[in-house]
Amino acid sequence: MRKAIPARLVAGFVLLLAASHYQLFAQSPECPPSKVLLSASDPAYADAMDLAITLEAHGFTVRCMFPTKLGSIFQVADGDVLRSTIEGEANFSTNYGAFDVIFMPKPQTFADFRITERRSDGGYLYRFTGTPRVLAGNKFKFGTATREHFLKHDNHLLLVSDDNLRARLEEALHLPPQAP
Repeated sequence: MRKAIPARLVAGFVLLLAASHYQLFAQSPECPPSKVLLSASDPAYADAMDLAITLEAHGFTVRCMFPTKLGSIFQVADGDVLRSTIEGEANFSTNYGAFDVIFMPKPQTFADFRITERRSDGGYLYRFTGTPRVLAGNKFKFGTATREHFLKHDNHLLLVSDDNLRARLEEALHLPPQAP
């Protein structure tokens, strides 16, 4: 005859199992407070919403979108004032991970924007040339510890560091696959 397993032991096992699965799902980045999220008054809001709708039609869940500091790269001196050369930028937090997007005003695109990559001190160094112009012109360099993938789509430039997320975005946006 088998011994009955005490109910407390079963309840403890179920609680432990639930807690371990919670950790798996809780690893995605958290969204900032609502006052920091991309607002309808942001110039990039309409384009960000269009991109979110496109992604959601392909299985993504967009948890939140919020401005980043990437816009400061895309500035040029106009006399004594810095002027932005882009419409705006946003970080997208999704069920597949997070990525950044730079937006140009429509009908402009990133077709003339060139990105050169090279390895440097265990990381990556990127040089941006073309349109939109960047701070310090052709002398500007952007360094990262991990490899970034730059996906051009219409008036969007997506910056993605995760290979699986990059592949999902390429599929959702019907982009040709990049080498990992």
